[in-house]
Amino acid sequence: MKVALVQMDSTGTREENEKKALRFMKQAVLEKSDVICLSESFVYWGSERSQRNCTLEEIEKYQNFAKENVVNLVLGSVSLLDKNSEKTTNTCFVINRKGEIVHRYDKKYMYKVNREDLFVDETQKTIPGKTNGIFELDGIKMGVGICFDLRYPEYFRELIKEGAEVLFLPSHFRKATGEIAWNILTRARAIENQVYFCACNQTGEGNCGNTQVISYEGKILANLENDEGIITQEIDLEAQRKYRKELPVLEQIK
Repeated sequence: MKVALVQMDSTGTREENEKKALRFMKQAVLEKSDVICLSESFVYWGSERSQRNCTLEEIEKYQNFAKENVVNLVLGSVSLLDKNSEKTTNTCFVINRKGEIVHRYDKKYMYKVNREDLFVDETQKTIPGKTNGIFELDGIKMGVGICFDLRYPEYFRELIKEGAEVLFLPSHFRKATGEIAWNILTRARAIENQVYFCACNQTGEGNCGNTQVISYEGKILANLENDEGIITQEIDLEAQRKYRKELPVLEQIK
């Protein structure tokens, strides 16, 4: 199976960002990718917060793309408008080769900072999710988290318990925290769960970049540091299954 991760700087206009995303996705299709993953807030990450907001109807163009190109999509994340409040969910849609939405994951863990010089509480504008991001594509169990979820190893362990063999993490990790945590925690999640970990980040000014695919042993198989673009990587699930039998860490989970 081949995965493709799209790294973007989504500070341009929404129209520019969506055109760019589709261009990179077409490139991934030409490279015969089976699953394409985009970053968190790929449609827009600028000062006009309302431009991030999406409706279900606006996802249809990506469903059409998946169907027309016979490819699976892990559609990064969008700010999905909630019908019952003025808030949004931070939502990843998983779309199969038929253009069907097979899973919707709303980010569970909210970014919070409470310092003297900075206060951030994502729950003021975002509704936390309640269910896990576990799904199946091409007969393979996979899982997804979004950005700040990375700091919660117990979340990814739950996905592994549910059978996930590949994990995706659409993200918008800032450089200040990313330089400390990004490479360490993405590799840790791969190693402790003996799983392929596909971490897809935003790049651009102030952002961490370093989109990468990490093996079940913790090896960085593919990496894109600061440039916009895509990385593709063949992943060998049979080798992963063999490794898990040889080093049966997961069997001893209590």
